[in-house]
Formats: sequence, C-alpha cells, structure tokens
Amino acid sequence: MTLTDVLSTAWNNPFRTKGDFARMNADLVAMAASDGFITTRIATGLYGKSWQITPRGLQHLHRLRGEASA
Repeated sequence: MTLTDVLSTAWNNPFRTKGDFARMNADLVAMAASDGFITTRIATGLYGKSWQITPRGLQHLHRLRGEASA
C-alpha cells in the first residue's frame, strides 16, 4: 500500500474513519491527513465519518501519478 493508493481510494471510494481500510493503513492515513491531503471535514464545524480527498490531495495525487494538474 502506498500514499497513492490511499489518495486514490479517498477520491474514488471515501472510506470510513474506523473501517478496515483505515485501520490496516493507519500510518499512511495519518500522514495523508497531517499533510492536508484527506479530511473528514464536510463544512465549517461539520465533520463526517469518512475520509475524503481534499483539493490539495487531488493535486498531489495527479503529481504522484505523473499526470498534468487539473
């Protein structure tokens, strides 16, 4: 599992904070969240239970894949 895999999953199929994917990849999820690449924030003061990619995370995912920025 790589950071690219975590970001791809957050983009294509947001995963639950306490789900198997998050638990099995806890270190990479923590790193991605700390770097601002994924979040549970839905709106100001409102948080969900799924990790979703941020605009910064999507941009970083494109860089990791060697794709042109969207």
